[in-house]
Amino acid sequence: MDISIICLCMHTMFVAVLSESRIRLISAYYKPEYDNSYEVENAIDTYRVRSVGLCGIKCMSNARCLSFFYNNLTGMCILHSDPFTYTVMSSSAKGWKFYLSHERAGRCLVNFFYYRELDLCYKFEPPIQVSVFHTDVVCPASEPMRIDSDERQDYVKLVTADIGRVYYMQICIQGKKTQGKWKYNDGTMMEYFRWRQGEPSGLSNVIIMKRWNNYNWKNPHPDEKCTYMCEYRP
Repeated sequence: MDISIICLCMHTMFVAVLSESRIRLISAYYKPEYDNSYEVENAIDTYRVRSVGLCGIKCMSNARCLSFFYNNLTGMCILHSDPFTYTVMSSSAKGWKFYLSHERAGRCLVNFFYYRELDLCYKFEPPIQVSVFHTDVVCPASEPMRIDSDERQDYVKLVTADIGRVYYMQICIQGKKTQGKWKYNDGTMMEYFRWRQGEPSGLSNVIIMKRWNNYNWKNPHPDEKCTYMCEYRP
């Protein structure tokens, strides 16, 4: 069983989660710009607890939790897998505060989110020209997001639900056709695909997730633009 030790320091909460294998130090940062906003849809779970610290422990003890809402008037605690960077909060009421977690054990690079359920370190990036996606300017010290399972496909869909409010773009992902085969950056063969009907078209050597077509994949024209996500794989 995990044992959690918590320390509140100004607007940052530190939780040390002790397990049989190791100690994980996780911090949760209070984001005042989201005061009085919250979200119930797609929540991992909801609880009624006595303090924000106990809400934080609930989050840090759940591998699927990346952020949480706590209402200091009602004691309600809502856990989420979403950092709410490109997801809009649909509800508002007095007393709600939002906290975003980061694991502080060196697993991820600075400014990367860590989704423990998939052991995934990632961050969002602004739009670029499709034609430069396979160059060194993209994801230095990391690599474009690799989609190799339904779980990863669904998670990207979850955390980019409202990306169109910021960038009305499709999302470039890792994968390039080499000698007639689709491969990842490290040369391993791709075995998971979510091509839309009629794809791959051969218009380019880039794969995008078409947001307005249920995130199915296609080959975009090189003149198009896309946003993208980087992931860090140590």
